[in-house]
Amino acid sequence: MGFTVAIVSFSKKFIFVKTAKTAGTSIEVFLSQYCSGADIVTPIFPANPSHVPCNFTSQGATTFYNHMPAVEIRQALEPEQFSTFFKFCFERHPIDKCLSHFAMLLNSPGHQAEGNPKTWEDYLERGVFPNNSPIYTDEGGNLLVDRIYKYEELAQSIKDVCAEIGVSGAELTVFEKAGFRHRVPEFATVMRNAAQKDRIMKAFESTLRFVDYVAAAK
Repeated sequence: MGFTVAIVSFSKKFIFVKTAKTAGTSIEVFLSQYCSGADIVTPIFPANPSHVPCNFTSQGATTFYNHMPAVEIRQALEPEQFSTFFKFCFERHPIDKCLSHFAMLLNSPGHQAEGNPKTWEDYLERGVFPNNSPIYTDEGGNLLVDRIYKYEELAQSIKDVCAEIGVSGAELTVFEKAGFRHRVPEFATVMRNAAQKDRIMKAFESTLRFVDYVAAAK
C-alpha cells in the first residue's frame, strides 16, 4: 500500500479523488483538518502534524491506497454515498505537469530510482506521463467526479470546495513536496519546442476531453 489517497468524508459528505502532480498532498493535508474520526484519511510521507490518518484499512474488503481510482472508491462505498457525496479532483496543464513530474523523478529523494530518466529528452522518449484521466473516469472513459478543478486556479478552487463542504474562511497556505522544479535547466527552453509540446498534448487527449487546456502552458 502506498501513501496518501483520496479522502472520503462521511461527516462533510465529500470525496477528494487525488490525482498526480496537482498539489494533491497539499490539498489532502488541508482537507484532513475538517474531517472527523469516522472519515477515511490515509498516512502521508513525510508526516505532517496537521494531518491525522484514520480508517484507511479494513473498510469491508477494501484497503484504500495511493491514488486510488474513483471507480474503485465507488465499489468500496454504499451506492447512495458515492452518488450523493460531492466528488472532485484537480487537473493541471499537461506540459506543466510533465515538467513537474520529470523534476520530481530527477530531484526528489523519495522518488529517485535507477531507471529514472536523467534528461528531458529521455523522459519524453520513455513516454510514461502522469495522465490522470483513468483516476477520475470509469472503464468506458465516463466521468465519475462532479467537478474537475484547475491547478492553475487553485486559490479560487479551494474557496469553491470549502463552500461546497460547508467550511468558511479557510485558505490553502502550505505546499508539500515543492521546490524540485527550479533545479531543472530544461524549463527555460522546452516551451519553445513545438514537437515536444505536440507529443505531450497528444498523450493527454483523454484529459483534454474534460479540461480546456491548449498547447501554451500558463
